Amino acid sequence: MDTLVLSSFSTCMNCGISIHVTDVDNDYIWSKQTELQKKSRRKSLLRVSSLANLLSPKATRKETFKRTLSFKVPNVPKLTNVTNTPRNTISPYKAPPPSPGRCRLSRTWSDMMNEDGSMISSLSHQDIKLQEAIYELYQGELDLLQDLNTVKNTYKDSMQKLHLMTDGELEQIFGPIDDLMPIHEDLVNRMKNQRLPDGTTQEIGVQLKEWIPSLKIYVSFCANQVFGKALLDEKKNDPAVDDFLQRCQDSPFSRKLDLWGLLDGARGRFMKYPLLLKSIHKYSTDWDDNEELSEAINMAEDIVANADKKTGEAKCIYYRSRITYLYDEQKHADIEKASSLLCNGTLKNNKGSKLQLFLFDTILVLTRLVTQNGQQMFQVYRDPISATDLTVEDLKDGEVKMGSFRTAFGSSQTSKNLFRVSFRDSSKGQSHTLMSNDEHDKRQWLTSLRQAVTDCQRQIEKSAAD
Repeated sequence: MDTLVLSSFSTCMNCGISIHVTDVDNDYIWSKQTELQKKSRRKSLLRVSSLANLLSPKATRKETFKRTLSFKVPNVPKLTNVTNTPRNTISPYKAPPPSPGRCRLSRTWSDMMNEDGSMISSLSHQDIKLQEAIYELYQGELDLLQDLNTVKNTYKDSMQKLHLMTDGELEQIFGPIDDLMPIHEDLVNRMKNQRLPDGTTQEIGVQLKEWIPSLKIYVSFCANQVFGKALLDEKKNDPAVDDFLQRCQDSPFSRKLDLWGLLDGARGRFMKYPLLLKSIHKYSTDWDDNEELSEAINMAEDIVANADKKTGEAKCIYYRSRITYLYDEQKHADIEKASSLLCNGTLKNNKGSKLQLFLFDTILVLTRLVTQNGQQMFQVYRDPISATDLTVEDLKDGEVKMGSFRTAFGSSQTSKNLFRVSFRDSSKGQSHTLMSNDEHDKRQWLTSLRQAVTDCQRQIEKSAAD
């Protein structure tokens, strides 16, 4: 439909007659269309209203509209003043999830040679094994240096700057850690200088023989650990210290290890040196180098044995101070005479109760773990068994029922890794049937117990001969 053109003049310019112009679209067509739209909208509103009345006949249209708005737009309180906001309207702080730990990639000598593009096909199988053993020693030193740097810079220095501990407490926990790093850096430099341009190392015995005596510092380091671990566990009760250690453990640099895991890793590395040197000696074909390696192995074994002895003496002093008694009759002179702790650990008796056992060089003491004044103590259970009166019996699997009286008749009860300790004279006290964690743990206990009995008998015979 053509729209009529509106004139902007109300009179004819030629004759002066007034002209009435009608806008058909605006006055008729659009008005009709607007009226139809209003009727259609009214019908749709009536239909919606009737449906709302059908669903909720008691609710008015205004209430229904309010419900619709409340459903679509949740009520959010207006926070005009943050300081006056109630605590329950603010979500509590949530610590971020721990970062993924950094996995230490294990590299072999062959991997290193392949990266350099060198050829190893010309070497014999034994020569390759020799190079792998030497490189294992070298790579382990690098890993240990990384851990020691982490312990010193991230833990010790940071806690000192934050005043979380005193200098004396830090010295007791970390020991002579500052003196350990130069020792291992020295071995790394020695091994680098011995490496030939083709990537192989032909002679290492002389260097190791000269370096091994520096490990004597680990004797005091290992002996100090029992006191350092006790102090660290005590300091963890301080919220600031515990929070700091937990944040460090959750960080990637810790590899998900706690502080003591990193410190004890240095001790574990020290104990492995005789085995590492023996592995190199096994594949070495140079006679002169083998002689030097043999001397280095003997020196390392002597230092490790001395560290074991000093550690046992330190543990003896510590655990003797933590033993308590229910009755004065339980006190034994051999406990005070003990000079070394041979073995200790957690075992179960035939009733299923957990006991803490301490095998000193003079006596076996069974205890229960208790807490006194916020400290862990070891309360003596039954009568201690002197090494002169001790008998040890290995029990076969399934030979003895374990558990309380209520469960003793159950068919599902199994008994493995058992042994019995008792007095030679049964009138002096009762025997104890004990269950270890596994076969290896059982063998270790049996060996230590029998060795203590043998050493005590020798001491008695020696004293009688003198």
